[in-house]
Amino acid sequence: MNRFGKPRIQIGFVIVAVLLLAYPSLIAVIGVGNFYITLMLQILVWVTLSMSWNFFSGYTGYSSFGHGAFYGIGMYTTSTLMVQAGFPFLLTLPFAGLVSALVSVVVGAIIFRLPQLRGELFSLLTLAMTFIVATIVTNVDWIDGGGGVYIRDADTAGFAANNNIGLYYVAVVVALLTCYLGYYIFQSRWGQALFAIRDDEDVADGLGVPTFRYKLLTFAVSSFCVGLIGGTQSLFIGYLEAASVFAVVTPLIALMMAILGGSGIWYGPIIGAVIITTLRQLLTSGDSAVLNQIFIGLVLIFVILFIPDGIAGLLNRTFGRTQLQTAEDSQ
Repeated sequence: MNRFGKPRIQIGFVIVAVLLLAYPSLIAVIGVGNFYITLMLQILVWVTLSMSWNFFSGYTGYSSFGHGAFYGIGMYTTSTLMVQAGFPFLLTLPFAGLVSALVSVVVGAIIFRLPQLRGELFSLLTLAMTFIVATIVTNVDWIDGGGGVYIRDADTAGFAANNNIGLYYVAVVVALLTCYLGYYIFQSRWGQALFAIRDDEDVADGLGVPTFRYKLLTFAVSSFCVGLIGGTQSLFIGYLEAASVFAVVTPLIALMMAILGGSGIWYGPIIGAVIITTLRQLLTSGDSAVLNQIFIGLVLIFVILFIPDGIAGLLNRTFGRTQLQTAEDSQ
């Protein structure tokens, strides 16, 4: 089999890519308005966030709350390069991903070397990193300085105009890249190593699995994807404020989406992100906003109690597949 995955999965990615690229034209023909472009843009953003969380935390068992930090780093890298250095929007995105990845490598190189920093301690450290980065951003004048940043004052080269269609296409590329990485890792030896870490890291070490290298690499790749989508989302928002950018709720929602869809299963976060983002976008005002929070909470409780492996796990069981069988068949 092709080392990059099963041919039918590759064909599936191509079909989805074509449909996503044709989506704005279809919306224009139907004439239903810009809301559905915005809705799909936000779905793609959260698919990227939940998928990138999953192929690190879901595969290794290391529950990271650092997505809020890397998301914000991506946003502020793009805003700083555009506003302070006059970079065109698209050119800022690789830097947004690389800076996020670099920070994750520095943090991971320290944390992953210390066996005692696992489980809850790892989660708390990554959560603390969000507050540290937010404090730095707030106190450095040329990044934010506490007054916020208006990105739309910079030269956006036509992006964020034309009903956000330009940003939508960027989000399509980032989301597809992230999803394919999630699939590729899942069905490769790389994924086998991560699942071995999740099952018993000490045993994996004893069997010769280079656990430190795999954890650090996956952490960096995950953070790179988060940085890319953070840079994209920054232009959609237009105004950045550290308190909202580095909100703790960001990694919590990504985690919730992965759990709902099926944490540890490569396509699970896609399902969770589509469901929760759609509900959040449709129910956003007045009593609907309260109903939104209650309904999502009830759905999550139901999944945890009755479908602990998520919707994707339920689908696998329904069609007689286990996660292990799915991964083995992909090789």
